[in-house]
Amino acid sequence: MRDMVSSAGGSTRIAVLSSAGAGGGGIAAHRLARALDAQDGLSAEFLTAEELGGFLPEAVVPSGSKSNRQLTDTHFTVEYPGYRRDWLIDLLSGYDIVNVHWASYLLGLAELETLTARGTRMLFMLHDYHYFTGGCHYPAGCTGMTRGCLGCPQVDSSLCDSRFIPVNLRVKRAIFAHDNVHLAAPSGFLRDQAVASGIVPGDRAHVLRNAYAPLETGAGRPDDDIIRILLIADSLAERRKGMPLALDSLAALHDRLPAGRRVQIDVVGQADPMLVDRLTGSGLTHVLHGRISDHARLVGIFAASNIVLSCSYEDNWPNILVEAGAYGCVPVVGPGHGCAEFSETYGIGGIARNYTADAFADALMTTISELSAIPEAIARIRNDHRADQVAAQFLRIAAAIPRAQTEQQESHA
Repeated sequence: MRDMVSSAGGSTRIAVLSSAGAGGGGIAAHRLARALDAQDGLSAEFLTAEELGGFLPEAVVPSGSKSNRQLTDTHFTVEYPGYRRDWLIDLLSGYDIVNVHWASYLLGLAELETLTARGTRMLFMLHDYHYFTGGCHYPAGCTGMTRGCLGCPQVDSSLCDSRFIPVNLRVKRAIFAHDNVHLAAPSGFLRDQAVASGIVPGDRAHVLRNAYAPLETGAGRPDDDIIRILLIADSLAERRKGMPLALDSLAALHDRLPAGRRVQIDVVGQADPMLVDRLTGSGLTHVLHGRISDHARLVGIFAASNIVLSCSYEDNWPNILVEAGAYGCVPVVGPGHGCAEFSETYGIGGIARNYTADAFADALMTTISELSAIPEAIARIRNDHRADQVAAQFLRIAAAIPRAQTEQQESHA
């Protein structure tokens, strides 16, 4: 592909950066690095704090969320830009492509800006809104990023200097102003949100699915008449995930079930007392699995489940929907973001007409009544997220990213 030969004449070297190896974004970054590294002519390194000498100082990126928890309790990251490690910039500029996932706390905005100014070819992989806002990871309906994030309604000014929120966005816009910087997202929805914010033009924004290699369980779904509905999240208590709405929806579903129809709720994640109490009082059979880090065990639950219920108010293209769908567990989701896009793309599951318990209960009832084998959709989900398919799309995107001529390079031309 055009311009994909390493500047050193050997394998194309790719640095994949992530602040963590766990969580949805970290897992996706690690899988992408492995997918790229498996391709002939590519060498991809997954770089986290362990490889890059630790996280940024607390004075640069204060730890913990700076959200005031009014609109939402989703994480809010603040940086005081300006900190720069030249040795790290020199190291990363030696790669042919730098692929930045969620790298706050790992790589500072001033460092990213210097890399781009050097002409380093960069592809940001968006797992949320953070790289085109002043600090929020999901805006909770706010459109302030189109106006410079002035007067941010999410930040707690008692925890940080809120004057830096618009400064953060200005630096991010300076980074993305360079032609050698592109972005991608797993969903068309988030890509389009980034373009609408004005951070990049449409020709520098792409869709790149997350890689996933299914495990072959050898076990089919049980042939009994129990409908198993899965509730799963890294943080079940996060307001954006809509867990109270999910519980209201399940209670409404219980009231509508015909006599003899049995439903079991499987909950994966750390369940808080509210969730446990609500499930106990719902009359629905439920199993609390707790946090599961063993992927093979999680796959067993996906393979045994019929429906994964997500009432998220905002989301991208979650790994959970991909992984569940790869084993025939279909989504019931809300409208207006990447989860609905997933359901529509593969023609499976149901999309609630709005964010009410009745609407989700209706979508659940319809989905339950239409449950059947979906081998074609399973095959498409697996194929679209195959490592070689994702790597090929990454290379198509990377081939469109120019290595910019810096002033220093031009002076020697």
